[in-house]
Amino acid sequence: MSDNRKYYYLKLKENYFDDDSIVLLESMQDGVLYSNILLKLYLKSLKHGGRLQLDEDIPYTAQMIATITRQQIGTVERALQIFLKLGLVEVLDSGTFYMSNIELLIGQSSTEAERKRAARLQNKALSAPGQAADICPTFVHQR
Repeated sequence: MSDNRKYYYLKLKENYFDDDSIVLLESMQDGVLYSNILLKLYLKSLKHGGRLQLDEDIPYTAQMIATITRQQIGTVERALQIFLKLGLVEVLDSGTFYMSNIELLIGQSSTEAERKRAARLQNKALSAPGQAADICPTFVHQR
C-alpha cells in the first residue's frame, strides 16, 4: 500500500526567540503563554498557507482557537489582540486570521519526495568514485 502523505513543518531559525516582537511578547504578563499560543497557531495554519481555518469554508473563531489550544477564551482574545498589534497576525477581508510571515517558516515534504531523495542519494553514493582510479591507462609502456 502506498503511503503518499504530505507533511508540513515549521522551520524556526535559531534566532526566532531573539526577534523583537517575540522578545516583547514574552516580556509581557502571560507572555510565555502567548508565545506558546502563537506557535500552536502557526502549526494549525500550515495546511492552509497561513490562514487559520478548520477547512476551506470555515475560519477559526476565538472560541475555536481557545478550544484547539486548550486555553481560556479570555486568554486567547488577549493574545489575538496583542498579535494584531505586533503584526504577527492579520485579519483578512473574509474575517479569517492570517499568520503574518508564515511563508518564512513553512516547509513541506511528502513521503514520495522523501523516497525519491533517498534514491537519489543512494545513486549518487554508488556512482561516487572510490579509492581506485576511475581512469585506467590504456597504454602500458613495456621494456
